[in-house]
Order: sequence, then structure tokens, then C-alpha cells
Amino acid sequence: MKNKLIAVVVLSFLSTSLFAQDEKKYGETEEEQVECKKNLSLYKEFYDQKAYKEAKSPLMKAIEICPTSSKNMYIRGVNIFEHFVEKADKEGNTEMKAAYLDTLMMVYDKRIEAFGQRGYVLGRKGTDLLRHGTKENYQEAYDILTETYELRGDKMQPGALAAYYQSAYRLAVSKQLQVEDLLALYPKLDAVVKANQGGKYEKAYNSAAKVLDKIFSAVASCEDLVDIYTPKFEKNKQDTAVLEQIVNLFDKKECTDEELYLLASVELDKMKPTADSKYGIGVGYLKKEEYSKAIDYLSKAVEKLEDNERLLKAYEYIARAHNKQSNYPAAKQAALKMLEIDNSNGTAYLLIGDAYFYGSKSVGENVCEKAGGLWAAIPKYNKAASLDPSLKEKAGKKIGYVKAQFPKKEDCFFHNMTEGQEHKVGGWINETVSVQVK
Repeated sequence: MKNKLIAVVVLSFLSTSLFAQDEKKYGETEEEQVECKKNLSLYKEFYDQKAYKEAKSPLMKAIEICPTSSKNMYIRGVNIFEHFVEKADKEGNTEMKAAYLDTLMMVYDKRIEAFGQRGYVLGRKGTDLLRHGTKENYQEAYDILTETYELRGDKMQPGALAAYYQSAYRLAVSKQLQVEDLLALYPKLDAVVKANQGGKYEKAYNSAAKVLDKIFSAVASCEDLVDIYTPKFEKNKQDTAVLEQIVNLFDKKECTDEELYLLASVELDKMKPTADSKYGIGVGYLKKEEYSKAIDYLSKAVEKLEDNERLLKAYEYIARAHNKQSNYPAAKQAALKMLEIDNSNGTAYLLIGDAYFYGSKSVGENVCEKAGGLWAAIPKYNKAASLDPSLKEKAGKKIGYVKAQFPKKEDCFFHNMTEGQEHKVGGWINETVSVQVK
């Protein structure tokens, strides 16, 4: 009985203590607590009615008296003052807009003081500053978002990610940031997008990626990249970070025809051999039309590549190289690997069509049977066009070339083959088609 009594007393004490601690968030004194709760109630009531003008005063009093009482008051406070920033902007009142923007920024700062989450909140703060500010705010927005990136890394919000690169771009346009720095920032932010593929917010990150890509594509030409990075390459041939930056930028910008891309890939492979370095060398040799070397390096790359987008591209390049070397069965196999990764890839079907078209004469015993690859190519080209509208014109032209090579009716008739007849194309093509003639 005595033990039960002690337990009740202890529980009662703890309950009272916890209640007292909870009440402390509303203020140090009873008077402050009453005032805090009154203002919280007032601002919330006005906020729910969208009476933002009336909500301002009690909100600011609550933030002053009891800053840790509610995280929601900061979230709603942002909505309230963003409303007034936009209203002042529509009215052309730049002075009031600037004043409200300052208050909006202060609400973010107060939230950090009260509830932490510095990286996350700075991401929202920097994004809003860039959205609502003027060119005088670009540097501050950039600095805020730089800190967000440093704190959040791969967890940086997609909106903040896009705003970060936009702020860097605006600074570069106004000559406050080197174009080289803007270019160097791209692969870092692109890596954040890639890290979130398959995640809950993949769609939002992909939207951010479109912003990054649009800016990056507009910033510099391949010639500009060569001018910027050639001196850097010459001075830093042993610096893997610099070499990776060059390879990634040139690859993303589709500047793989440039000699510097191959040189940087080769140096990188010497010091830090990876699937990506092998890929870079392979692509470089492909562009130089050294197909055997290209196939060798790309084949090594596909053994370890984990990025499906790059793996898909590597198999595409392997298929193209094999087609160039007239190794059509190998080209087909590489294209089929593409379809294992993405069964809706139109380019893969286009490459198989090419292999059938150019390699048609390698299968069959007579002039009509040797046209089997031509007949098998057309469905592949049609499939490519149906899957990828951007290939429609190219596929259409190829179909025209194929039809021009069809055998004559009399040639097929001589070998007991008539138009429309089903025909099995053997060998590496291994397709069932319909006989077609001129």
C-alpha cells in the first residue's frame, strides 16, 4: 500500500512537472502565458478567415512573447507576409514590398532560432528571397542557398536546388560570379537529382533538373568549355576532382567530340579507373572513329556501370560501333541489352533495324532470301518511330532506303517466293517476315 502511494505521488509530481514545462513554452510568467495564448488564438482565427491584415499584429506579438510555442505560427507567418509582399508588388509599392520582404526573412530566422532545421528552413528562405527580391538580393540568396547545400547535401529540397542554380546564373550574368564557377556547380546539383531518383519526390527533382539543364545548356558552348578547361587540365592533370569535373561537364553538354574530353578521361583512368572513366575513353574513341578501342573500353564500362541512363548510352554506342565495323550480330545484341534496361527505347529498335538493313545479305542463299533482313528492318523502324516521335523522320527516311533495295518480283518468283508469303529469316536475324518486292 505504501509503495502504491509513493508511486501515485511520483506520477502526480511528474505530471505536474511536465505540464509546467509545457506551459513554459507560452511564456515565463502566468501573465505572459495568458497574453501568448490570446495572441495565438487571435492570429489563428484571423488567418483561417484569410484576414491577413488583422492577423499580422497578434502573430508578431506571439513570436515576440512565446517564440517556441508553435512551429505552425512561423509556417503561417510566411504565408501571411508573402501575401503582403505579392500585394505590394502588384501595387508597384517597392518600399512596402521591401519592408514586408524583410519581415518575411525575419520570420524564417526566428523559426530557425526556435525550432532549428537550419538547412531546410534556409532552403525555403533563400528560394523566397530570390523569387521576391531584386538584383540587390541575388548575392544574399546565393549565399543562403550555398549554406543550404552544404548542410543538406543530397537532401536539399528540389525547389531550393533550382533556386540555387538560378541565383548562380543571375550572378554570372551580372559578372558577380565566374562562368567557370557556374559550370562547376552543375554536376554537384545534378548529383543531388540523381541521388533522389526512385524516391518519394522524384517528380519534383526531375522538374528541378529541367531548370538546371536549361540554364546549363544556355551558359556555354563546347568551344567555351574547351577554352575554360584546357588551361585547368594542363595545370591539374593529377587532380582527379578536376578531371572528373571536365569529363562530367563535357559529357552532359554533349561535347564528347572534343579532344580534351578524351584526354581528361584517359588521365582519370590512369589514377582512378572507374566505369565512368572507361565510358569516357570509349565515347572519345567512338567520336574519333576508332571503333575497336571504343568497343573495348565501353565493354569494360558496362560491366560496372550502375547508372541506367549511362548504361543505356554505353550499349547504344557499342551497337553503333559494331554497325560501323559491319559486325551486325554484335550490334543487335548490344541493342537488345538496351531493351533489357528500357523496353520502350526507340533508339534500340532503330539500331536493330540498321543491323538488319546493312547485314541483310549475310543471311540467305539467293537474291530474294538475302532481302530477308530488309523486310525485318521495316517493323523495327516503325516500332522506333512509334515509341519515340523524335525518330519519326529519321525512321521514315530509312524505310525509304530499305524499300529501294527490295528485290524484283520476278527474282523472288524464280525462287518460289511470292509477295505476302510468310518467310523465316534464319541465322542471327531470326525473324519471321512477309515477302515484299518492288
